[in-house]
Amino acid sequence: MSLFGKKQKGGYLGVDIGASSIKLVELANEKGRARLMTYGYAELPISDVGGLLIDDTKKAGELLGEVCKKAGCRSTTAMAALPMSNVYSTILSLPPTKDRKQLKPIIDVEIGKLSPLPLSEMITYSTFLDGEEKKSEKSQKAEREEKEIKVLVTGAAKTLVQKYVEIFKVAKLQLQALDTESFALIRSLIGKDKSAIMIIDLGSRRSNITIVEKGIPFVTRSVNLGGDAITSRMSASIKVDIAQAERMKRDFGEVQSAQSTLAGGLPVLLEPVFQSLVNEIRYAFQMFANMEFTETKKVEKIIITGGSAHLPRVPEYLSATLNMNVYRGDPWARVVYPQDLSVVLEEIGPRMSVAVGLAMREIE
Repeated sequence: MSLFGKKQKGGYLGVDIGASSIKLVELANEKGRARLMTYGYAELPISDVGGLLIDDTKKAGELLGEVCKKAGCRSTTAMAALPMSNVYSTILSLPPTKDRKQLKPIIDVEIGKLSPLPLSEMITYSTFLDGEEKKSEKSQKAEREEKEIKVLVTGAAKTLVQKYVEIFKVAKLQLQALDTESFALIRSLIGKDKSAIMIIDLGSRRSNITIVEKGIPFVTRSVNLGGDAITSRMSASIKVDIAQAERMKRDFGEVQSAQSTLAGGLPVLLEPVFQSLVNEIRYAFQMFANMEFTETKKVEKIIITGGSAHLPRVPEYLSATLNMNVYRGDPWARVVYPQDLSVVLEEIGPRMSVAVGLAMREIE
């Protein structure tokens, strides 16, 4: 799905603009399978981190241009993702109709009732959850017999979309379309798996929780909790400055050896941060179980990704606490790449999941 723009043939860039970083992946279509062409990322120094990177469109655009140049990107057309915290999403139940174009006024009215912004200030996109609009005669008959039509509606503020347009203009790239982080993560980490799966994207300032069933994100939550909170906790506990705590967090061996551990081996100093995350996870479980549109009502497994997913023992801790299988996601699992890059790609994989999913949009 995309909030604007059309699909195009061939590979192009997937660009993930985070709170203080940019990650990009360029893929080519090799007989229906994604092949890695190049990748790149850049993070602002801690001393430069203030507001969100996207709010300074000139700075973000220049940084994106630099990353593209250093990575040797060939494509000039790119796909980006809107941050989950700024995306409105809901599922509507609408009366059955032969012509779905007739539903647009009804959808607009419902969005006007539920969305935080007036419809005139938003760009919206609707996805019918029963598959393609062109159906066989048998499926059309079944559709007429259905009581309701389910529609996933996604939207974002026009002012936010304009910021992305300006960033890519500064970077001298063509922004082909805007996707959502949830759909990008579904492509890179889940693929065609139809089971109920939770994806936890541990970002620097926020963590995104998505519950997916049959490829549809039924629950999407963005919570004010991320790697920066872990760094701050470490800085206060060990009595070091933020910059040093960040370096220690990335290495983590020194900290882990100096602290006792919880279930799964997670250091005690991280307990308040991850206990808050566990509370959010359980709340998302309840939301999913109570949704009328879902089938299984119970999440089968959890996939973690994002910049802080590399922290040791996080999957083990969540698995022991929630009594559930928890894995680190591998966004390269369906990508062809040189084997001599395997060690590097495995290390950076969690932070590149959104960018990979964006670049895979034309190859899925």
